[in-house]
Amino acid sequence: MNVRRVLLVLVVFLLVAPPAWSNGEISVKDPWVRQNPPGTSVTAAYMVIENLSSAGDELVEAGCSCSASASIHVTEMREDSMAMKKVASIEVPAGTSVALSPGGYHLMLEGLSGDIKESVILELKFRSGARISVTAPVLDPPEASRRSHHHHH
Repeated sequence: MNVRRVLLVLVVFLLVAPPAWSNGEISVKDPWVRQNPPGTSVTAAYMVIENLSSAGDELVEAGCSCSASASIHVTEMREDSMAMKKVASIEVPAGTSVALSPGGYHLMLEGLSGDIKESVILELKFRSGARISVTAPVLDPPEASRRSHHHHH
């Protein structure tokens, strides 16, 4: 193969290869994880899940090698106070996006193996069978506060 042909094959591959955070129909934007306070073993992960397909899907499972478990939660008002509740899934209707953000849906990462550092890898599983691996930066509380106020969806 000559150099031009190799470059052409490489360019075509790069154009059609989906990024690690997308399966072509479901994509994840702006993922981040709140830095856990020293001595705690729990934190939360946030992101925007976008469904570009013509069929609805649901986030049904999450995992992270940095934690013993990960579960899907929603924060809601109950009798004048905010409360977290574990949910089985998050519906992502066709052609829409769903924000996982402070005060709403989020992933709880529990049983952290020490303080988490610069980034973590989150594994997301959808009812359709789609699996997405996404690298999420870890933000300290001031940075996380700025991001949560800036990204209201």
